[in-house]
Amino acid sequence: MSALLIVVGVVLLLIAAFVGVYGRRQHRRSALVTGTDTTDVRDIRDEGRVELKGTIRSENAFDSPIRGDPAVLSAWEVEEWDERGSSDMWETRAEGVYATEFSLDDGTGSVTVDIGTHVDDTSTGTGIDEIQVSAIDIDRFLSGGVTVDDIVADLAGFSVETSVPPDAEPPERIAEFIRGEGSVGEQSDSITNVIDIGNAHGERRYYEGTLAPGDDVYVLGHARAAADATHPLKPEDVVVEPADGEPFIVSDKPEDELAETFGRYKYAYAIATVLAIAGAVAIAYGAGLV
Repeated sequence: MSALLIVVGVVLLLIAAFVGVYGRRQHRRSALVTGTDTTDVRDIRDEGRVELKGTIRSENAFDSPIRGDPAVLSAWEVEEWDERGSSDMWETRAEGVYATEFSLDDGTGSVTVDIGTHVDDTSTGTGIDEIQVSAIDIDRFLSGGVTVDDIVADLAGFSVETSVPPDAEPPERIAEFIRGEGSVGEQSDSITNVIDIGNAHGERRYYEGTLAPGDDVYVLGHARAAADATHPLKPEDVVVEPADGEPFIVSDKPEDELAETFGRYKYAYAIATVLAIAGAVAIAYGAGLV
């Protein structure tokens, strides 16, 4: 019996399960995007799921936390190079979506979209932080954005805006962002950088993507009647917002590109299958069954 092979097999099965869950999540998003018909704003008459495409209108833009651009939505992520574990890797420290109400105008009418603010502090969780971090990285690399509280912000311009070395003072805007966003935390000091080659322990990267007034936007969310709404509903009686347990998707990508992005779940399923087979074989050999 080989305990090491059994451990490796169990780890592979855990990763396979995670990748499979990720694939299932992307599969659901793909099905929602391809299976939901686009509604003209003027035709909104009922509460429930709705897919809309239009242009952002707003006079309530804010300065985005990383770039400082005028925005109605900022999707951001902070990651840090960590050399304390068994492997050196970029680990996500926090990610979030800041958003203010805006109007979506598709030429037939205008409706209010209220996404709200959502922040995920990834330093807390179930104790399998590296696997959780991998989930976030997959979202970033395969889609281009962040997912927090079922809010999927998939943005074409999502990218690294600023890198900050360890033991260095961040730019004032970044310092202000850290002070105001408690989930981010202070940057780690260097521990091995005298002999480091490549990334330095504690180095940080700040990602951001934004939506601004005048941008074209895709929204798949839940239409809810305002408290003072009259029936039959009219666009001005409705707010499009997240619903518990349902993905809320917002993007500046065309629908066909968005569907293609989410359609990559097939690769996740394939990878999960290979990992599961490898894990089962490792366990079998470790237990002396083959």
